[in-house]
Amino acid sequence: MTDRRGFLSALSGTLTGVATLPGWARVRPARPRVEAEPTVFRANPDGRLTLVRFLISGVEAPAGRLRVYDRRRQLLGTAGVIRSGDTLYGELWLPVEGGTTVRSELEAPGVSGIHRSDHRLRPRRRWTIYWLTVIEPAQLARVLGELGPLERGVQTAAFVDAGVMGNPLTADALDLLDHIEFLRVSLPARDLELDHGIPASPVAMLHGNEGLPATAVLALAGSGVSCVAREWRSGVPPFEWWTGPDGSRLLSVAIPPDGDPRTLGFAVSRNEMTHRIERWLETTPLLLAPGEVPPRGDDEGVTFVVDTGPDASIASMLAAAREWNQRFAYPRIVVGPGNDRQAIIGRARGVGIPTTRPPSPPRADVPDLAALTALAAGREAARGARVNQVVRPLTALLGSGGPEADALAAIAREITTELPGTLVLNSTPFHRSDAALLPDGSVRVVTDVPGLGYAFLVDAPRGTDQLAEVVPARPPYTVAAGEYVRLQLDPLSGAIRSLVTRDDDSEWVAADGDGLNAVPGANLEKLERETIPGVGVRLTVRRWSHARGELRTTVTVYEALPWIDIENDAAALGTRAMEYLFGFSGSEPQVAWEVPAGHEDARAPVHRIAHLRWLTLRNQTGTVLFRGHDAPFASVLGDGTLRSFAPRGRARYRLQVTTDPVGPPTAARFGWGAEPFVVAPAVGTGGGRLPRHGALLVVDQPGVAILGIKPADDGEGVVVYLQELLGSSRFVSLGTGLITFASARLVDLVERDRGQGATSVPHGVIVQLPAWGVTAVRLDGIALRGT
Repeated sequence: MTDRRGFLSALSGTLTGVATLPGWARVRPARPRVEAEPTVFRANPDGRLTLVRFLISGVEAPAGRLRVYDRRRQLLGTAGVIRSGDTLYGELWLPVEGGTTVRSELEAPGVSGIHRSDHRLRPRRRWTIYWLTVIEPAQLARVLGELGPLERGVQTAAFVDAGVMGNPLTADALDLLDHIEFLRVSLPARDLELDHGIPASPVAMLHGNEGLPATAVLALAGSGVSCVAREWRSGVPPFEWWTGPDGSRLLSVAIPPDGDPRTLGFAVSRNEMTHRIERWLETTPLLLAPGEVPPRGDDEGVTFVVDTGPDASIASMLAAAREWNQRFAYPRIVVGPGNDRQAIIGRARGVGIPTTRPPSPPRADVPDLAALTALAAGREAARGARVNQVVRPLTALLGSGGPEADALAAIAREITTELPGTLVLNSTPFHRSDAALLPDGSVRVVTDVPGLGYAFLVDAPRGTDQLAEVVPARPPYTVAAGEYVRLQLDPLSGAIRSLVTRDDDSEWVAADGDGLNAVPGANLEKLERETIPGVGVRLTVRRWSHARGELRTTVTVYEALPWIDIENDAAALGTRAMEYLFGFSGSEPQVAWEVPAGHEDARAPVHRIAHLRWLTLRNQTGTVLFRGHDAPFASVLGDGTLRSFAPRGRARYRLQVTTDPVGPPTAARFGWGAEPFVVAPAVGTGGGRLPRHGALLVVDQPGVAILGIKPADDGEGVVVYLQELLGSSRFVSLGTGLITFASARLVDLVERDRGQGATSVPHGVIVQLPAWGVTAVRLDGIALRGT
C-alpha cells in the first residue's frame, strides 16, 4: 500500500456493514488475557491428567472456544468457555506431570482472529485425605447396647464398613490416674473391639488443646497406637514427633481448621464438596520438613479429616467419598488409616519433623472443694481396688475371692502359725518399714515387709502392752524429736515453725514464712502431746479459722523412721479448696513431681500441678520429699512455699528432708512408702498353706518396680507390669515367690500377644526393660509354691 488512495480504499472496505453488527461488535477488537491454573484434581486411573482451569479476561463475549496444543503442535483438548462474572471460564484435563508448556488458541466474538497464549504449567501436589472416624468407646457401646440383636448386627456392620473406630485416648485428667489404670488407658477401645468387632483406632484423638503427661506416649505406643490427631494450634508445627521417657514415639498430626467431613460438604452435594475440599487444601500444611523440596517431582501430601460424632448421615457421606474416588484419582479419600498408615509413618521418619514432648501446661484452675472431696473419695476407693487386684491371684489359688476384706481374711487363715497375730500386707512395689494401724486400734512399727507381699506379726502377750501417755499441752510439749528430726509447733497458729535434721542441725522452715502446714488466719485452741511406745511422739492440735472453720491436726514424729506424718481434718467452710501452706527454706527450688508411670520437673514457680504420689523440692540446702495422700494439687512459689489444695475432711501428708542426693527412684520409693499398710487379724490354726513372710513375685535388681500384678483379662494366668527406674536399658530376672508359673510371654499394655516369649531361667524368666520403660509379661500355669 504505497499511496493515499489505496489506503482509503482498504479502510472503507473494513468498515462495510458496521452499522448492521451487534453492539458488542461495534467496539475496538478485544485484547484478551488467558490464564491457566492447574488444580489439585487428577483423573483416574493413574492421576497423570490434571484438571486445568482457564480464566479469560478482557473479553465481553458470552462464550468462546479454546484449543490447547503441546510444543509439537499436537492437540491436547478443546473446551468451550462460558461467562462467569467478569471472565470466561473453561476446564480441560491435561497431562502436566513434571511440568510442561502448552499453547492456547482462543476464538470468541469480538476477538480478532485467533488469540494465542503460552502457559507454563506445573502440577499441584497429589493429596491423600485420610478420613478417620474416631469415636469414644463408651458412646459406641451405649448406641449399640440400646439396639436389639438383629439391629445391633446391622449397625455394627455399617460402622465397620464406614471405618468407625474406638478412640484409645478416652480418659479425662490422665495425670490423676494411677499407674496401671493409666497404662491401660486404651482398654475401653480394646474391649469395644472384643465385644462388638469395631476396631480400636491406631490413631488416638486428643480433644481440645489440653496437655498430656510425657508418659502418655509410653502408654499409647505400648498399646499399639502410632499417631495422635490433635486440634490445630497457632505457632505449633502441624507435624511433630512426640517422645516418651522410654524412647517410644508417636506422630502428632494437627487436624487443620474445619477438618471434619460435614464442614467439608460430604453430606451436602457433589459440587459443594468439590469446592470446599479444594479451598481447604489450599491452606493444609504438607508433611515435609521446613524448606524440603520433594525429590524428582514427587509432589505428594497427606492430611486428615476426623469425624468424632457419627450420625444417620454417615452412610450418605461414605457413599459420597466412594463416588468422589470414582471421579478423581487425586485427591483421594481413604476411609480409615488401613495399610497406608504405615506409609505415612514411614515417610515421616525420613524427613526433619521436629521432635518434642507432648505439651503439658499447668491446669487453668484447681477443682473446687466438692470436686476435690469427691476425688479424694475416689482415690481411696481405687486404693482398695489396687490392693484387691494384687492379692486376687493368690486368693484365687487358695480357692477364695470376694471383696478386699474377705480376700485378706482368706490369706490370714492360711498363715502357718498356731499363734494369733496380724497379717500386714504391703501392696506397693518396694520392701518397706512403716507404722501400721492394727485391728485393735494400736499403732506399731512393722519392719521389712516385702514389696507386693506380707509379713505376719504375733500378738503381744496380754498385759504387757505399754499404753500411750497423753500429757496436757504446756510450752515444752510443743517440741517433738526422733532419731532423724526435731520439730516445734507455733503456740499461736499451730503450724510447724521449726523442722531441724538432727545430724547436721539444718533448719528447713523459712524464717519469714508462716511455717509448715499453716492455715491462713488459724489460731491454736488446744494442744495435746502423746508418746507412743516403740513408735514416737504425736502432737494433736485443734485450730480455728473464721474463714475455714474448725481444724484438727495430728503431727507424728517417729523414733526410728526418717519422715514425719501430718493428718488434717477440716470442716472447710465455703466452696473453695482448703489451702495448707508449707514455707520451706530456699528460694527458686527445682521441682519434680510424679505423673503416672514417670515424673516431670521444672524450676519454681510452678502452678496448679497434679502430683500422683510424690513431689520434691531441691535447692542448694538439700531436698524436701513431699507426699500429699489426699491432696494431689499443689503450687510451688518462687520463695520455696508449697501451697497444697486439699478436700474437706481428711488430708494426709508425709514429709522427709535430707541433704543426701535424691533421685527419682528414691522419690518413687518414698511416694509408694506413704501408702498405708493393710492389715487383717489372723487367729492361728496351724494348718495353713502359706509361710509367715513372703512376696508374690520378686525381681533381682534394684531400681525396677513391679507396678502391678493382675489376673489376665481372659481369666487365664496373670499379667505383671515392670518398670525400669534408673534410666538404663537392662535385662531383669522376674522370679517366683509365693506363686510359681509354667511359662511366660510378652504382651502389650492391653494384653495383646506380642509374639515373643520371655527367656526362661531356673525359677523365673529374663525380661529386657528399656530405660524408664514399662514391659508387660503374661504368666501362665500359675500355682502356689510348694503345691
